[in-house]
Amino acid sequence: MICQRIVRALVLRIKPTLRRVTPIVVGLALLVPPANGQSAPVPADTVQTPVVDVLVQDALDRNLTLRQQVLALDRADAAVDEARGGFLPQLDAQARYTRAAGGRTIDFPVGDLLNPVYETLNTLTPPDAPGFQPIQNREIAFLREREQDTRLRLQQPLFAPATLYGYRARKDERRAEKASTDATRRAVIRDVQTAYFRYRQASEQVDILEATYERVQENLRASRRLVEAGKATPDATFRAEAEVLAVEQRQTEAEAGQRQARSALNLLFDRPLDTPIPSPRLSTASLVDRQIRSLPIPVRPVETRSGLVPLQARAQSDRPELKQVSAAVDATRDQRRVAQTAYLPTVSVVLEGGIQGTTYRVGDDARFGLASVVLQWNLFNGLRDRSRVEQAELSARQLDIRRDALSRQIDLQVQQALDDVRVALRSLETAEARVRAAQSSFRLTKRRYDVGRASLVTFTDALSTLTEAELNLAVTRYTLLTRLAELRYAAGLPMTPPVDARR
Repeated sequence: MICQRIVRALVLRIKPTLRRVTPIVVGLALLVPPANGQSAPVPADTVQTPVVDVLVQDALDRNLTLRQQVLALDRADAAVDEARGGFLPQLDAQARYTRAAGGRTIDFPVGDLLNPVYETLNTLTPPDAPGFQPIQNREIAFLREREQDTRLRLQQPLFAPATLYGYRARKDERRAEKASTDATRRAVIRDVQTAYFRYRQASEQVDILEATYERVQENLRASRRLVEAGKATPDATFRAEAEVLAVEQRQTEAEAGQRQARSALNLLFDRPLDTPIPSPRLSTASLVDRQIRSLPIPVRPVETRSGLVPLQARAQSDRPELKQVSAAVDATRDQRRVAQTAYLPTVSVVLEGGIQGTTYRVGDDARFGLASVVLQWNLFNGLRDRSRVEQAELSARQLDIRRDALSRQIDLQVQQALDDVRVALRSLETAEARVRAAQSSFRLTKRRYDVGRASLVTFTDALSTLTEAELNLAVTRYTLLTRLAELRYAAGLPMTPPVDARR
């Protein structure tokens, strides 16, 4: 007991001095640079990346749908490389070794032709001179018993229009796949932002109901004391217990909604559904202000109606879905040109060289070389080329109609998204004013209730009004953030605000 008094006396004597010294110490700490040479720390709202942006980056690295789309883009790159190889020469090595038996033969009467001549020559030559020996007729086989043919064949196309337009078609298809990947990436970002905002909304509802639960529990304890003291009837306790049970029920529902929102968010990351979500680094109001200030058009005051046309023009030029359809149209038209080139000939140069003979050996009589100019021209194939041209033309027209429909749909999406944002802004102003009014009413009612000048019913109504107003404000704020994300997606704007908009 004596020690406690001594400590309390020391604290009371030192406390005024600490109040004077603390601002000086804090100021010096901010002026002196850290030991590692870095600048002094600044508030977290100015330097820390919001949790939603961290989650977006994580989703872009882990999302299964996006990974599938990236693989499709890699496959399109490989198809472009394959088409590019059509412009390069083709070198083939061919080797053939044959063993033959039987087959057709030709009788060559070399004996019948030469033996009479030899007999005449033998009569003209001296007796002691060697004469000509008779020879037999020969039978020559068309197939050699043994034969080998080994060669290198180099072919270089000189005029092959189908190769050129096929290469262009592959490049256009690659552009379409790239646009599809961009569209998938933007959709993943939007889904992550929307899921995170829903999770934060559910979490704030849980926090608000926890605070409300503490208030109604305190109200229940106070009602019981009043009943025990004979200053209130038992119905006050029953009413307080009913309020506690009502808040408990809403807490259960809010916690279930929080778990479901967390599971939906984790599903986008391909990780366990119960993985904890990091705590927010920025306040909700800071997130809203950061999103609004980064928009290229003014949305405040909400009465303004300007900015729709610039956003629609931006969407028409930057939405990857339109780029994808346009690239598909170009690819289809290139395919039509490929079909049309079937009416033209192809010209190529072929160089061949190698060895031939009955055995594998290298010699002047075994080596050979060939140089050829090859012209290939299909004159008739049952009108199939004309059908392919017609199919490509119809596909291009179909894609043109699809592009026009998509363009109109995007204009409508931008208009609806902008209207939704402005409606949400107006709702936010109303919700904030509603919370301020409910807070003031609750403070006044609580003071009157504490001194016995307000009934329990009045106090309970004021508490319920404040709770509903706070819950409505949380829902309204995150609804606005969700609609801002939808506006960015619809207008083709960057899905995450730039760095300067975060400060």
